[in-house]
Amino acid sequence: MKKAILILICFLSFSDVALASTKTYERTKDNLRVPSSVTVNSENIDYILNTKAVDASEKIYDYAALLSEKEEEEIFEKIKKFIDDSSMDLVIITEKDDSQITPVAYAYNFYDYNNFKKEGLIFFIQMIDNNYNIYMFTSGEVFNIYTEKRIQDILEYVHNFFENKEYFEGIDSFVKIVHSFYIADKKGELVEINKSGEVVKSIPWVDLVVLSLAITFIIMYFLLKKKKEERKDYISKKLNRKIVQLNKSQEYIEKLVLKLEKK
Repeated sequence: MKKAILILICFLSFSDVALASTKTYERTKDNLRVPSSVTVNSENIDYILNTKAVDASEKIYDYAALLSEKEEEEIFEKIKKFIDDSSMDLVIITEKDDSQITPVAYAYNFYDYNNFKKEGLIFFIQMIDNNYNIYMFTSGEVFNIYTEKRIQDILEYVHNFFENKEYFEGIDSFVKIVHSFYIADKKGELVEINKSGEVVKSIPWVDLVVLSLAITFIIMYFLLKKKKEERKDYISKKLNRKIVQLNKSQEYIEKLVLKLEKK
């Protein structure tokens, strides 16, 4: 069982939202069905022709048949809510391992050559002989929210569901966590995933320890500085008293000499 984190930067357009399906459309050299932002050339035309053409509004492409129709509908509503709130895209792809290209290339081509938004997320589930690989891809500035640490935490949490063949629960949790991270980031909150899969406020222990050490160092510095100044002041006063005593002794000797001279 493998888990992977991959970051994918794509430049794509937006479409409306509709119900999920696995319907694909034929691509031909006369009708490649790519977004207007894609430049077609000899290097990518074969990839385009071999990439599934889909309705980008469907969002869930369950080619591995992991979800029931009812489960797709339930997840789709949560995806739609995320898209409405964030203006980002969220795409779920499940696929049997019948492709000759890498998961990275598959997901890149699927997202790039269909009409998805410029910024968004892809959750790609690759089934291999009843085993699975799960990948999370980001596009555009989304990585500012979904950092490598957060992506790792998301995959670590949802992989337990896939291990138990609870595919709906895994995909559903993925969508909910992704949405929760977006809401928290919008509020400027520092958050993490707990054991129940909830996105909660996190305590920055490392930062707190560093801050505590810094404060302790500053306090110790000023205490030592104060102690040094007090010691310096004490020595200065003691030295002044010695000088005064010395002056008085000198005056006494001078007076004594004068008396002796008079005699």
